[in-house]
Amino acid sequence: MLINLLNISPRVSFDISPRVSSQRACRASISQEINLARNYLSGSIPSEWGLLPLVNITLLGYRLTGPIPKEIGNIITLERLVLYASGLSGPIPLSIAHLTKLKDLMISDMTGPEFFFSPLQSMTQMRQLVLRNINLKGELPSYLGTNTTNLTLLDVSFNKLTGAVPSWLARTRSLEMWKICKTIGLLSMP
Repeated sequence: MLINLLNISPRVSFDISPRVSSQRACRASISQEINLARNYLSGSIPSEWGLLPLVNITLLGYRLTGPIPKEIGNIITLERLVLYASGLSGPIPLSIAHLTKLKDLMISDMTGPEFFFSPLQSMTQMRQLVLRNINLKGELPSYLGTNTTNLTLLDVSFNKLTGAVPSWLARTRSLEMWKICKTIGLLSMP
């Protein structure tokens, strides 16, 4: 049996790890999406999801713990990764750079140490990049202005970025909205 979407109704409360594990998911042949939005999830993101040919992972829960598993970088079919889940800890795994089909990367409210931007330059189809309140440090990478011509949303607010706001932000025609508010250390506007 092929299931294209695992969508658990809002306001369900359970531990994500044992109930939505890859062994069960693989047996059911979940192949496209895992959408666990607006639930009371707890536990960590199963590393076994890296074995699934997913297109969309959406987790909007507020009791998730642990890091983003590096195995997420194995899902080369992934186009949308949304992890608005306070409680996850950083940094974002470097393996995320393997997700070249990613169009929407939206991660917010991570705890843990400060870290530099992950190498995202191979994600040339990126439309929405939200890395909000995840302890990013350093400067905005220049490749965001050259490799992401489809970028319509950039939100890196509430981080610890430094340096000047890049001039490419003002020149990027596709960019409809960008947020850098409450970002410590940015010196000047373009």
